[in-house]
Amino acid sequence: MDHRSITETARTQHGLISRQQALDAGATRHTIQAQLRRGTWSRARDGVYIVGAPEPTWRQRAMAGCLAGGDDVLGSHRTGLRLHGLVDLSGRLEVLTDGYRRVRLPGVFVHRTIHLSPEDVTVIDGIPATSVIRSLIDVGGRQSAQALGSMIDRATLAGHLDLAALAKRTNELIMPGRERPVALMQAIAQRGDGHDPGRSVFEARVIAAMAERGLPQLVRQHPVIRSDGRMAFIDLARPSVMLAVELDGWATHGVRSAFDSDRIRGNELLLLGWHLLRFTWTMTDDYICETIERTIANLRRRLA
Repeated sequence: MDHRSITETARTQHGLISRQQALDAGATRHTIQAQLRRGTWSRARDGVYIVGAPEPTWRQRAMAGCLAGGDDVLGSHRTGLRLHGLVDLSGRLEVLTDGYRRVRLPGVFVHRTIHLSPEDVTVIDGIPATSVIRSLIDVGGRQSAQALGSMIDRATLAGHLDLAALAKRTNELIMPGRERPVALMQAIAQRGDGHDPGRSVFEARVIAAMAERGLPQLVRQHPVIRSDGRMAFIDLARPSVMLAVELDGWATHGVRSAFDSDRIRGNELLLLGWHLLRFTWTMTDDYICETIERTIANLRRRLA
């Protein structure tokens, strides 16, 4: 048995080795049992062993699930999102495998698909997983549009996601027998027309600042119908007094197309009867909150 090879393989797999990998390195059923009896190896799952005493981690559990399932098993859905750093908690392990093969793993939700292309597959920290795009699509029907939008913005800001590529692959996977990712489609639609992912972070900052001061809450991404019949979304709104708050984040500063698009949208809001306030990321929370509060008070007096 090639101990060095086994140790090196385990080092790249969060301290784990599969039975088949051990056999390929010269182990036998008897030598594997001997390692388990001595305590130098221990079982992580059926057919997966912990070599030595590495610190147990969530990623080690995810790796064990993939190794136990076979070569084509990928961390997917919320497990995939967690591997990509888009969620902090993911619940039960989820994996994706070839739709023509049945895999049973205790404590793991096994999904099957016959629609998997090379672009849907990646490796994260040694763990086979679905891509950012495929992970988002696979949860696109069971998460809220707001939650998915936050994930999209986070991945875009980190440089790990292209919105056009996400929209393209989403359309490709809308087919009979697959759940329609309605919430994801809505989140994508809200991020067209020059969307700045920095705005979503800015929105959360303003909402939190207003709540801290006990001020009236604003509606995020309020829908309006534009003059040409298309849907648009106001960053923050107080519909009762027709107040629209537009936020200029940091990601598209200096990009002419985004500048023009924002100004056109602002003009359309004014023509539709909305009162428009614009703020930039560099403005203080106090200034933003005081301006919004005073504007709402003025508009209420006009309507009284």
